[in-house]
Order: sequence, then C-alpha cells, then structure tokens
Amino acid sequence: MYIGENISTLYTEVHPNDTVAATLDKVNELHLQQLPVVKGKEYLGIITEEDLLNVDDDLKTIKELKFTFPFIYLFDYQHIFDALQYLETYQFDMLPIMNKTNQYVGVITPKDLLLALNKTVSNQEIGAIIVLEMEERDNSLTHIANIIESENCKILQTGVKVMEDSSKVELTIKLNKTNISSVLASLWRHDYVVKATFNDGSDQNDIQERYNLLMNYLNL
Repeated sequence: MYIGENISTLYTEVHPNDTVAATLDKVNELHLQQLPVVKGKEYLGIITEEDLLNVDDDLKTIKELKFTFPFIYLFDYQHIFDALQYLETYQFDMLPIMNKTNQYVGVITPKDLLLALNKTVSNQEIGAIIVLEMEERDNSLTHIANIIESENCKILQTGVKVMEDSSKVELTIKLNKTNISSVLASLWRHDYVVKATFNDGSDQNDIQERYNLLMNYLNL
C-alpha cells in the first residue's frame, strides 16, 4: 500500500513568514511536536516544538530563525512500511511526503499509518488467527499453506516474529474462517506447535486440552 494513498487530512504545514507564536499555536492545536515548513510546493524542512520554545522572541518569523531544519521526508510512491520504519527511527509525530517531482504533498501521521496497516493486514476481515511456534529452519509457508487450504480455508495474512535468544520463530496466520477445528487438527497431525488461537470462539487457554482430545480420538 502506497504512502500517497494515506496522506493526512490535517493542514499541518507552516510558511516561512509565519511567526513563532502562530506556529506554536498550530503545534498546540494539532498536538504535534513537529511541523513541516513549506513555501508553495517547496518543502524546506521540519521545525520542532523544542526549536520554537527556545526562541526568545515569539514575534520572529520562521525564516528569521538561525538553525537548520531537519530535511527528512518520504515519497508518496513508497510503501507504508517505509513510513513505519522512519517513524520508529526518528520518533516523529508526522513525516512530510513529496511526489516524484519533489513537490510537497502533505504528511502522514501515526494515526494514518495505523489505519493503513489495519487494512494491509486484513484486520477488517472476520477470521481466526493462529500462532505457530517452530524452528526458523522449519518455517515453510508453502507447506503450511497447503495444509490449511486442504481444509477449505484460505490465508489472508501472515507475519513472522523472531523470538529473542532463540532459534525459533512465531508465525502468525490470519484465516478467512472462524471455525478452524479441522485446520488445527491437520496442523497437529503434521507436528506443528500451535501456540495460541484467537477469534475462533474458543477459550484461549484450551489449546492443550483440544490437542489431548485429538490425540485420544486418533488413538481410538
């Protein structure tokens, strides 16, 4: 999903002729600690609340300030994962966005990014979630997908988390169904460790109990 599809509707930019006082008012109004400085379609950099509070005369204009604005931005054709990485790296409340001709087009905020990620991971779709634990070398999505699809179920989204101080990973799988008893049984038959399930209508603590019931059934 492209960043340009998730531009904020907030009017966040300030002009070089704006005063420090007016800019601080906008900071307080929008609850953002950084704002983009823009002249027409030309992006000039980011001014921070800390910068503004350190100015002795709040009637000064932005262009009169003597410090250099951080020139950080992303392009609208980049993926939202790039925005996520930048927000984590710089700990900003927003990121300025440029188009391919280097014109300023707006910003993306953590809220915009959260909404976009919610769509990207199919979180709006109803379905169960399975968390598998396995050795990293055993992480074969093709094999797991074949098992799940053999039970007339489809994978909507997957995510892998490397476990700290371990050679194991957690594989999170979002499915298109909530009734996943046959899927779980199939995964257990293939010796996959089901660490947890969610949104399948069952008690979150009964994974082991259901596994034991399956084993008893198979031993009949």
